Amino acid sequence: MNNTRKRSKNFQSAFHAAEAMSHDLALQRGKKTPVFEQSGVEGLLSSKDIAAQIKLLKKLDVDGYIQRVITPSESQKRPSSPEIIRQLGAKIIFEESEGPLYMAEGEFEIGGLTRRLGFIAQNHKSQNGVWYPKHHRKAAEMVRFYASHAMPLVTFMDTPGAAADAEANLQNQSHSISFFISEMANLQLPVVGVVFGGGYSGGAIPLATANLLLSVREGVFNTIHPKGLSNIARKYNLSWQESAKYIGVSAYELQSRGYFDGVIDYSYDQPHQIKNLTRAIITGIESVEMDAVRFLKEHDFFFQHYRDSIQHYLDPSELLIESNRRTDRPPTGTLNIFGDVYRFMRFLRMRQRISSRTVYQYSRLSPRKTPVGRLQQRREEERRENFKRWVSSTLEIRYNETLFKRYEAFLSSREVRDKERNKFTRFFMGDPRENFLKSIEDLVTEILIYLYNHWKDNAAENLIELFEYLQRSEIHELPPGNPVLLDLLQNPEIQPVFIENYQNIILFDLLYNQLIDSLPTIAGEVKGNNRISRESVENLFDVAFEGALKEFEKSSLSFESEWLRDHFFKWLVRFIERKDCDEVMGTISTWKRVVFPRMSPPLFGVVRYFFSGLLPSLYDEQQGKGRFDGKITPRNIGIKDFWNRLDQAYKDLLIQNLLRESKKKTISPKMVIEQFFTGFQELYGERITSNPLQFHP
Repeated sequence: MNNTRKRSKNFQSAFHAAEAMSHDLALQRGKKTPVFEQSGVEGLLSSKDIAAQIKLLKKLDVDGYIQRVITPSESQKRPSSPEIIRQLGAKIIFEESEGPLYMAEGEFEIGGLTRRLGFIAQNHKSQNGVWYPKHHRKAAEMVRFYASHAMPLVTFMDTPGAAADAEANLQNQSHSISFFISEMANLQLPVVGVVFGGGYSGGAIPLATANLLLSVREGVFNTIHPKGLSNIARKYNLSWQESAKYIGVSAYELQSRGYFDGVIDYSYDQPHQIKNLTRAIITGIESVEMDAVRFLKEHDFFFQHYRDSIQHYLDPSELLIESNRRTDRPPTGTLNIFGDVYRFMRFLRMRQRISSRTVYQYSRLSPRKTPVGRLQQRREEERRENFKRWVSSTLEIRYNETLFKRYEAFLSSREVRDKERNKFTRFFMGDPRENFLKSIEDLVTEILIYLYNHWKDNAAENLIELFEYLQRSEIHELPPGNPVLLDLLQNPEIQPVFIENYQNIILFDLLYNQLIDSLPTIAGEVKGNNRISRESVENLFDVAFEGALKEFEKSSLSFESEWLRDHFFKWLVRFIERKDCDEVMGTISTWKRVVFPRMSPPLFGVVRYFFSGLLPSLYDEQQGKGRFDGKITPRNIGIKDFWNRLDQAYKDLLIQNLLRESKKKTISPKMVIEQFFTGFQELYGERITSNPLQFHP
């Protein structure tokens, strides 16, 4: 202790002390240190129990790991954070919910005293625990209230991440998250964080800014969801399941590496263990407070830091004046020395979780090898497994209203197909045989549209596999009662038409994707003129269709080019002449947004109207039925504030295309330095992150 005192006198300021001490602590990540004892925290699993769980996890394959670690944390049947907080044994004084945000105050018996604790939690039973900017701002407001009333804070993390849609971004989501992190980091309170389910990304990081970070057994945590990580680390060909197992997101693994301070002996399916959760929270608060007392005894430089802080309050700068006005902090509510210590120790705790090493150490010591994934194989295996399940339990036609109407029309026309009609009757009701053939075409088109929307991005592969399955299976008449979809496709009258047309929906999907790639041209013209010319529609269609044909030729299907082109055009004419074409395109656009997450709704609205409005208008003009009308109105698109949103979407699209082109170029550090810096001098050039092959918080 005396050595520590002597050293502390040499610190020029608390900032210098923090830098020096955090450097020392980073070398002891995952180990107990004199600064953070935590020996008094109860209700936690022992190191032996955690080591046994890690040993078990290492024996599991990827799917077994996901079943054991990820699935429980994402189950909708598990209890929510608000439900558990109400069962902790406290007297609830106040509680408020705003969607997935839950706030409460409860009185506990702590150290023989009745003390009030504040709670901020994410409720997975509302919007899956996903917060929008308003939730982060509300939470920040509430923690400031807790600080002004000296209430220790407990946070519960249970989210797949913060909202990242257009609405959240328009409300400045990134700023709301960073602001909340800043508020949590500056709290002059003991803060205990509990990972109660999924603790991912920007949704969890603010609440994880704690003096003590704990987790229940099923808790998982990472700065990015494995699904997002697999998208970033594409060069490793890792599926998100492989990413999760490779980086290790379980509570046991994270505790062993020093990212969690303990794993609470509580499991969702063991409700009687709630007492361990209560004990961990209460003794955790006490442990943080005792660590602060011990720290202050051993580091007297902090008294000078506190005097400096009070002096800044008495004689504030303009920035501090603005800050105090924002927080509305009177003298009574300003920080005491222990509050300053809680904040300082929280900083040390966060810094302790960050470590580095030199490139020389890494090259000699790293036991890890570059991961080799099976992303494409796993996707194909999952697709085939889903297709097998579909074959074994296909849809009963009666449960899809549109399909059932087409099926009934087919049955009705089949009954009268051989009936003779005079010329007058045929003029009004049509030829029975032609009506029957048309009913088959309509039914097959409806089946294809249903399968396309059902299988979505896997439609092409599944349709090819369905074709091969039908080739192997026997045809048969429709069974009595309620047929399933596969019964229709094995019917001798329906199957030949399906086999003749299934490639059209594959080509249509490729055409849609090509139009997405060509959006800068069409969106730019629409934005500037509120209309698109006939020449532009024709050119856009020709370019997109030729691109689709080239992509189609890469598939395992083999068709004569001219026949395929003519056959598809006839099918497309029937499709765009449908009365419900716009409705069908709306359904397709909905799931295409998932396939193209960087595209905004106005751009999909333009593509939708291209098929349901522009192409039919062009076709009518070519047939001499009317004039082409390329005018675009919000009523046609069905999107509010369409023009403003289209303008922003168009600019985003241009930026994305520019970035995509830039990524193709190799940019070296030397090029960046020469372009943007003068007099640049590198420091600690041999330093790297703890392990470049491991992605952790």
